[in-house]
Amino acid sequence: MDSERKLMQFYFITKAEISAHYHQNPELFYILRGKMEVKIDDAVFLMNPGDMILINANKQHLMSAQSDDVLGARVEIDFHLLAEHMGTMQLFFWCNTVADKNEAYQDLRALLDRILARYFEKDDKGALYLNALYYETLYVLTSNFLIKTDDVRARYDDSQDSIRIRQIQNYIQANYQTQISLNDLADRLYLSNAYLSKYIKKNMGLTFMEYLNNVRLFHAVDELLYTKKNITHIALDNGFPTSAAFTKAFRDMYREAPSEYRKKAQNQQDITDHTQTLTEAERQHVMEYLKFREHKEAPEAKNSRQCTVDVKEIKEKLSSCCKAVSLGDAYSLLQSDVQSQLKEIQKESGVKYIRIWNLLSRENCFNEKEGYNFHKMDLVLDFLIENQMKPYLELGHKPTLFMYTPERSVKEEETTPGIYKIKVFQDIITALCLHLVNRYGVDEIETWYFEYWNAPQLKITDEDGAYYLYFETIYRTLKEISPAIKVGGAGFILGYETLLCKDIFQIWKKRDIHPDFLSFCSFQYVAMIESGIRYGRKSIDCSYIKNQVDIMKKVMEEAGFVPGEFHIDEWNFTISNRNVLNDSCEQGAYILKNFIDMNGSVDFMAYWHALDLYSDYYDTDSILNGDSGMISRDGIRKPSFYALSFMNRLLHNVLKRDENSIVTTNSRDRYVIACHNFKRLSSRYVFTEEDEIRIEELDDYMEDTDSIKLNFTLDNVKNGSYLVKIYYVNKENGSAQDIWKQMEYTKGLARDEIEYLKKSAIPCIEMKNIQVDDGVLEIENVLKAQEIRLLDIQYRYHM
Repeated sequence: MDSERKLMQFYFITKAEISAHYHQNPELFYILRGKMEVKIDDAVFLMNPGDMILINANKQHLMSAQSDDVLGARVEIDFHLLAEHMGTMQLFFWCNTVADKNEAYQDLRALLDRILARYFEKDDKGALYLNALYYETLYVLTSNFLIKTDDVRARYDDSQDSIRIRQIQNYIQANYQTQISLNDLADRLYLSNAYLSKYIKKNMGLTFMEYLNNVRLFHAVDELLYTKKNITHIALDNGFPTSAAFTKAFRDMYREAPSEYRKKAQNQQDITDHTQTLTEAERQHVMEYLKFREHKEAPEAKNSRQCTVDVKEIKEKLSSCCKAVSLGDAYSLLQSDVQSQLKEIQKESGVKYIRIWNLLSRENCFNEKEGYNFHKMDLVLDFLIENQMKPYLELGHKPTLFMYTPERSVKEEETTPGIYKIKVFQDIITALCLHLVNRYGVDEIETWYFEYWNAPQLKITDEDGAYYLYFETIYRTLKEISPAIKVGGAGFILGYETLLCKDIFQIWKKRDIHPDFLSFCSFQYVAMIESGIRYGRKSIDCSYIKNQVDIMKKVMEEAGFVPGEFHIDEWNFTISNRNVLNDSCEQGAYILKNFIDMNGSVDFMAYWHALDLYSDYYDTDSILNGDSGMISRDGIRKPSFYALSFMNRLLHNVLKRDENSIVTTNSRDRYVIACHNFKRLSSRYVFTEEDEIRIEELDDYMEDTDSIKLNFTLDNVKNGSYLVKIYYVNKENGSAQDIWKQMEYTKGLARDEIEYLKKSAIPCIEMKNIQVDDGVLEIENVLKAQEIRLLDIQYRYHM
């Protein structure tokens, strides 16, 4: 039977009234016509035409038609063949268009449509092409929707737990066919039986024996379905001491005997037979759907975009949400190099808000014996205000962790407890607020933001969690000074804590005090819950922030908990401080793209983070070290710096925004355009640790490296002469990382060599004159991969 196995099998659905059941293999459902309800465990999803849901292996599910004209497709994926390809048995997918948003769904939908279109071709060439499409479909699925990493993403938790869990999983996977015991594993990990037993139950949601039997069953079911071995041999070959023990464990999981399960699987064609043969009318419906989809989402030319605007039609105002950066520990501002580099950012980017934390640290502000001393804090705040910057104050204690990857830190978390007891905290906040208002005045602090994040110790997910007491202490104290002072929280992680937020918002809604704004972090990780354990993965969704904000706003609306402002106070595509993509042109294009996409969608976006000095540590002996700061420790400006600078030069009135550009005007014959050729990351990035990416191989982490032609047509402009100034940064011009490449990535550069890098890492400038006689101004641009560009178009007056 093994020779008959295929990585993917494709079926049509013409009715959907299937009783609750399990499958060893994952299934992807795609609705073409009508409506279908899918119940997975306790969750219910209503699928409409165009929707897709992937049901993971061994997940109980029930499908029922919600209309008489249901027509769809079902793609079955062979779990064990896929596991062999991926090199892991941890294959969970989160692919659900009803509950999720991701640009990759368009790619997946397009592939399924191509499979549908080719499915009726039964010749050898058609079958060959179908197999190619199946593999391409799996590539999109595994690149964008596969969950295969432990719950360690975007949190400041000790990673020792994740290491130990992997040790447990790896040991059981390697030895499940033998008679292993809890005692064997405890000896291997140098732990007591009692401690290990409780540890496994707490962290994996199962006892040792339950988890071991689950692994054994997973392999046994494969043999049950795809071999002719008898039940006893299957039991013994997969570690069960007897066939009776196998049957009991199987019944506990599948609610029937192994022999019954095998017989049903052999007869399952009864369920899917009706999906194999379509009537001529149903086949016609498939073709009509494909024509509708082709018309609805006709793709633009791959390497060409046309942007036409009427300069008399203003679409929206340019948001000021991008005028913010997160710096980190407040007292780093006492360093002269931090001050000078931050002033540089403020001057070029117009940044208004600087987000800082740990103001109330024991080292710099408060001592239980000595009391309060706000002198150093005053120096920090005075510097910001004197340099036209506003404080965004995170009043909690955030650990300083420099990250190689989400699982591995450069610097360990401080052992000194950072959270004060509530009574001490109340006294500190009272003293702090009185000091601030008396020193800076009510009018000034009404322009600041005060935030308090949800440190894990404060248990925000509990109805009586300590977080709410601490937050309400800050809120009440500041509101007594002025109701106009803005107080919010709690630093939730987009894409990772969505399910938690559903519960938290309900808890917070019941309380008397609500935040003025909700704050979120975004680091392009997503999570799913499986058997009580949360799993996380990187996301390469090129519209991740926009999609996750939309999802979160929907959660807020459903909860009836919508505070006044929506803040993203830390954002980047990675939490790593050692990811060389942070130094590259890709980062500049990523930042520019997201600021354009998010204009008007949120109230505040503070990029994470301002300076490489944040993570200057013992391992930073290179000129560029993969930190996400916009200026290197040696003062070299990166492409990310110029992305923020380009945004600052845009004008107030937005004429148009599209996938690659934003066109603005002052309504006085001047036009400024920012554009980019951002390239999405590939699956290689998903499955590579951030600190293992090599500078020499950066192009291999992009889906493609094609240039793009952007044609701008401005209608109804004043006739006459225009001067066009073009500023751009790409791999050949202005990129510090690529200039350093020409120096063979040499470490320990001399002062004059560093100065050369500084002076060379600047945008290239071109100028051209355009004469307009018919009210139409046209400009053609060719942008290299990951290039960012600014066009400043000025009317030239003549007497």
